[in-house]
Amino acid sequence: MPINRNAQGLARPRPEQGRDTPRPQGLAGAPTGTARIVGFLLVLEFASGLTQGWLSPLLPSILQRYSTTAADLNWVNAVFLLSSAVCVPVLAKLGDLFGHRRLLTVAAASVAIGSVLVAVAPTFGILLLGRAVQGPLLAFLSLEFAIVRERAGQRAGRAVGLLVGSLALGGSVGLLLAGQTRQHLSLSTTLWVPAILMIIMVPVAALLVPETSLRQPGRVDWIGAGLLSLGLVLLLAAVGNGGTWGWASGRTVAGVVGGLAVLGVWVVVEQRVAQPFVDVSLVLRGRLGPPVLAGFFAGAELFGSQAASALFLGLPASTGIGLGLGSGRLGLVLVVFGLAAFVGTWLAPRLAERVGSRTAVILGATLSAAGYVLTAAAHSTVGVFVIWQILVGIGNGLVLAALSSYVVTRAPAGSVGISSGVLNTARTVGGAASGAAFAAVMTALATRLPGAAKPVTTEAGYVTVWLVCAVLAFTVAVLALPFDAQARRERALAE
Repeated sequence: MPINRNAQGLARPRPEQGRDTPRPQGLAGAPTGTARIVGFLLVLEFASGLTQGWLSPLLPSILQRYSTTAADLNWVNAVFLLSSAVCVPVLAKLGDLFGHRRLLTVAAASVAIGSVLVAVAPTFGILLLGRAVQGPLLAFLSLEFAIVRERAGQRAGRAVGLLVGSLALGGSVGLLLAGQTRQHLSLSTTLWVPAILMIIMVPVAALLVPETSLRQPGRVDWIGAGLLSLGLVLLLAAVGNGGTWGWASGRTVAGVVGGLAVLGVWVVVEQRVAQPFVDVSLVLRGRLGPPVLAGFFAGAELFGSQAASALFLGLPASTGIGLGLGSGRLGLVLVVFGLAAFVGTWLAPRLAERVGSRTAVILGATLSAAGYVLTAAAHSTVGVFVIWQILVGIGNGLVLAALSSYVVTRAPAGSVGISSGVLNTARTVGGAASGAAFAAVMTALATRLPGAAKPVTTEAGYVTVWLVCAVLAFTVAVLALPFDAQARRERALAE
C-alpha cells in the first residue's frame, strides 16, 4: 500500500482510490501507460550506456592532449568508479525515501554537468573532476528499477530486462561511434556529444517520467552511508591501482585491509541501528544474499574479460598472437557483442516466466561458460571468435537481466532502490577486482617480441583469462541453485 507522511513526519498508509475497481491493463498485464514510461526510461538508459562507453576509445587522444602519463590516465576510469561506489547506494537510498524520479533527475543533472566539464576541461585535473561528477551515472538503473516495479509490480521483469539490454546496447554503440567520430572531429567536439545528450536527458527524466508514490519511512542513516562509502572507496582505490602502485606496496595493502575492515564495521553497525542504511540481514541471511553474491561473480566475469578480448582482437597479427582488427572493425565486433547481450536481456524475463529465474540464470551462466571455453580452445579467426562471443553475450544478457529482475521483484516494496543498488555495486566491485587481477595475470604472462617496443601478453595469458571467466560464470550458475527454494519459502511464509 502506498505510504505518505503526516505533519509530524510519521509514515501512515495512504488510502487507495477505487480499490475495488480494476485498473486498466496494458501490454503484458501491466497498467496502461507503463509501456510509454518504460520507453522514456529506455532512452535514458541507452544514453547512460553510450556515455559510459564513449570515453574509452578517446583515452589515447586524452593522453596526448594533456601530456600526461599512462599511469595517470588510469585515474580517468578510477575516479569515475570511486565516485560511483559512493553515489549508487546513496542515491538509491534517497530515492526510496524521497522519490525515485526526483533522484533520477538529480543524477541526470549531475552527469550532464560532469560531461560538460570533461568536454571543456582546460587541465587534466578538471577532467578528473568532471569524471567524479559523472559518478551518479551508474545509479540510473537502480532508480529506474524502482519506478518500473511500482508501475508494473511483479510483472516488472520484462521492463527490467529491456533496461539492462538498453544499457548494454548503448555502451557498445558508444564504443563504436566515439572512435568513428574522433576520426573526423576534434577531441573537444567529440566529447561534447555525450554532454549534449545528457543535457537533453535532464528534462526527459524531470518531465516525462512519473514519480513513485511509495516511500520508505524513516531517515538516512548517514553513519552507515559514510562507512559503506569509505570502505568501498578504500577497497576499489587499492584494487584499481594495485598494478600501478605494486600489489605488495603499503598503499595497496593498507587500502585493501582498511577497506575490508571498514566494511566489517559497517555490517556490525547496520545490524544495531533501528533504521539502517542497508538492511544487511536481507543480504547475510535473507533473500538477497545469493543474487548479490552471484552479481559479484557475474560482474567479475563480464567486466574483467572485456579488456582482454578487445586487446586480443586489436593486437597486430604480425605478433602471431592477436587478430589485427583496426578500430572500425573492432567497434563492429563490440556492437555485435552488445546486440547479443540485448537479445539475452530480451529473452530473460520470458524464460523466467516459463521456467523460473533460477533456470534463466543457470542457462545464461552455462552459455557464457561454454562461450569462454570455446574461445580459449579456438580463436584463430575473427569469425570463430565472434561466434563464441555471441554465446558469451547472450549468456551475460540472460544472467544480468534475470538477476536484476529477481532482486527487483523480491525486494521489500519500499526498498527496491537500495536493494538493486547493492546488486549493482556488487557487480561493479567484482568487475574492478577481476580487472585488476587479470591485468596482473596478463603482465606476468607477457614476453618481448622482436621489434616490439613493449612486452606483449602471450597467447597463454589470454587463454588463462578466458578459462578463469568460464569458472566465474560456472560459479554464478552454482549460486543460482537455491533461488527457487528461497521463493518457495517466501510463498510459504506469505500463506
